[in-house]
Amino acid sequence: GDTSTNDMVLVMSNGCTLNEEILPNTPEFDKFSAMLNYVMQELAKMIAKDGEGASKLIEVKVKNAPNALDARMMAKSVVGSSLVKTAIFGEDPNWGRILAAVGYAGVDVPVDNIDIFLGDVPVMLKSSPVEFEAEEMQDVMHEDEITITVDLHAGEAQGKAWGCDLSYDYVKINALYRT
Repeated sequence: GDTSTNDMVLVMSNGCTLNEEILPNTPEFDKFSAMLNYVMQELAKMIAKDGEGASKLIEVKVKNAPNALDARMMAKSVVGSSLVKTAIFGEDPNWGRILAAVGYAGVDVPVDNIDIFLGDVPVMLKSSPVEFEAEEMQDVMHEDEITITVDLHAGEAQGKAWGCDLSYDYVKINALYRT
């Protein structure tokens, strides 16, 4: 399992329960870790979805990366990109903005075999843009939750990140703050 999850589970134990201690490397530990991970991911999604003026939840999945840290860094770079956020708000399947955000994540990965999907629709395969059915893409982009998948074909690790789009309301709400 992921050591950061294991460390978090150990920190959460306070000894006040009447159940037996859940020890690492046991089926009970694996089950508890999976349940805790599920709850934490759902909370992260709720926080992202509840962003000021947000209209869409964005989930970015980076898979087949050299290592988990690189995968998470790239997922965070994509979901945090203002240009990606505005493209998602505008329902524009702009693979160029996604690829650029992968590039400025500061991670060294081969760039000659990257696939990018919006929902289940490929927009880039083997680092080349692909044609897609406009109506099918419009259906994907119109959803309240958009999944961006980046397949690096450079390892076996994966990472995820969640965020929200950058809407007119977000800009308006935050422009009205006064210091």
